[in-house]
Amino acid sequence: MAPERRRQSRPIIVVGAGIVGAAIASHLAREDRPVVVLDGARPGSGATRDSFAWVGLAKNRADVFADPLRQLGAEEFERLVQDLPEPVGLRRSGAITWEDTVAQTRAFVAAHRARGHAVELLSAAAALEREPALRWAPDVVAFAPDDGGVDPVALTRAMLRDAEAHCAEIRLEEPVGSVLVEGGRAVGVETSAGEVRGSTVVLAAGTAIPALAATAGVRAEVERSPCALIRFRTPEPLVRGILSTPDFEIRQLDDTTLIAAEDVPPGFDGDPRELVEPTLRAIREELRGGDRVELIDAVIADRPIPAGGRLLGFADGIDGLYLAAVHPAIMLAGAIGARAARDLA
Repeated sequence: MAPERRRQSRPIIVVGAGIVGAAIASHLAREDRPVVVLDGARPGSGATRDSFAWVGLAKNRADVFADPLRQLGAEEFERLVQDLPEPVGLRRSGAITWEDTVAQTRAFVAAHRARGHAVELLSAAAALEREPALRWAPDVVAFAPDDGGVDPVALTRAMLRDAEAHCAEIRLEEPVGSVLVEGGRAVGVETSAGEVRGSTVVLAAGTAIPALAATAGVRAEVERSPCALIRFRTPEPLVRGILSTPDFEIRQLDDTTLIAAEDVPPGFDGDPRELVEPTLRAIREELRGGDRVELIDAVIADRPIPAGGRLLGFADGIDGLYLAAVHPAIMLAGAIGARAARDLA
């Protein structure tokens, strides 16, 4: 599409500059669709920033990969990263995991191998060779060689810059208050700076989706699922890949930052640092060099979990309103962007 024609076309308005909104904007812009991205904060400053950002099989049950979007996830993520012109902190060093019992670990690996996934059993000796900082390992562990982690904020910013390079308009620190509806169709949004009109409105604002959708008379079910992300400082890389055990889930974000993900107890409303002690104790007891790990910070992020695990499609009862919330969003970013771009074509 010629630049002049694009300027005259009504844009697709993407509300939310987190991982989901950025992925959709990047894909649309690359297809020469006019796009405006709106967010009340900086890119990836919400739940995206505080994501563990495990890319690959993770510790998901094998049967979840029967889902078509999951099946596309790895291929589309690779295509996405290769298309971006800048690094996104991707560290694909494999993931070592184990369950409470050897039998459970064996069953986990068998189920994934039955689906053709790249996961294998390693002996304790082989695990310790791959992760020299480990003081011990059970008789067998699961190893996914293609798994890794990404810097979620770097990935989000890279996708937004890519969208901007393809003529998308990125408007940050401009919060959206409501969806504009005329004649049963979403025609734009009301922001702190006034009205922004377009052909379609995409709500990709995480846990803010239900409130925004309600302004258009649409019910959207997206729950807040709190998860703690803990950042530690290390003098040098402590682990090579991802380590997920009954005691902790950790990886190096960069050479001097170790991150850990922890569940938040139901009803917990205290200081996130209160959740650090068990993880830090396990790191110091189970890893060589763990005594040199120092806490940087701990935060609790509300992950947006849509009912049924996914909200990706046009809203019922109103034209021109598209809802986008998917968990896990980081590893499915490429597939989310591709699917939304296809739906919005």
